[in-house]
Parts: sequence; C-alpha cells; structure tokens
Amino acid sequence: MTPNHELFRLIYQMAESREKTFDFLPEAGTQYPFIYIGENNALESPNNDLWGEVGQTVHIYAERTQRAILDDITAYLETNIKKISGKWEYHLQYTSTNKQIIPDNTDVQPLLHVVLDVKFTYTKKEKK
Repeated sequence: MTPNHELFRLIYQMAESREKTFDFLPEAGTQYPFIYIGENNALESPNNDLWGEVGQTVHIYAERTQRAILDDITAYLETNIKKISGKWEYHLQYTSTNKQIIPDNTDVQPLLHVVLDVKFTYTKKEKK
C-alpha cells in the first residue's frame, strides 16, 4: 500500500461515518451536503528509509442555505484529520490544512464548496 492510499482510506472512513462520501463526483440529483475525497499527492524524500510528505484534498459541497451544517461537517473533519497517525503500513504525522470556502454556481441552486488540502509527513513502519 502507498502512503497516499493509506491516508485516503483513513480520511474516507472518517468522512463516511459523518456524511455521504464519494471517491468520485456523484451524479446530478445527489442530495446535499456530501463529501468528495479527491486529489492526492506525495513527495518521497531520497533516503535509506521510506519517508516523505503526502497530501489529500477533501471537497465538501452543500447548498448555500446549509452553511451551519457545512461548518459542522468541516469542523468535524478538521478536528479528526489532525488525530490521524497511520494504521497499516505507515506512521503519519499531521502538518497542516489549507482551507478555502468557495461560492459554487455549477448547479441549479447556489452552493458552497469547502476545499480542505491536508498535509502529512510519513515514514514506513518496520516489518515485524
């Protein structure tokens, strides 16, 4: 498993326990709010050990009238993402979140779109 995939799985499980969550943009007609676990990236550092940086982008969509619900979902994710420490093959250490709240007019009703770009450092766990 790659560090990208481990972080993706941990965030997906966390998000799914709170709200409708997808690893793709759902079809038109999907009820708001929902969470979309989107892009991820990694930067491996050259060394004898496997370590580096990994990032995941989380998108949260809600109708403009659901701002309070959107804020609750965002706060839940921000709080719990910081607690991630890895589970399977990697030690993960939270480093930062870049948050944007963007008005979105791509649907019939006006939406709010929160983008959370989270960053972690990682090291490979030793085999037992």
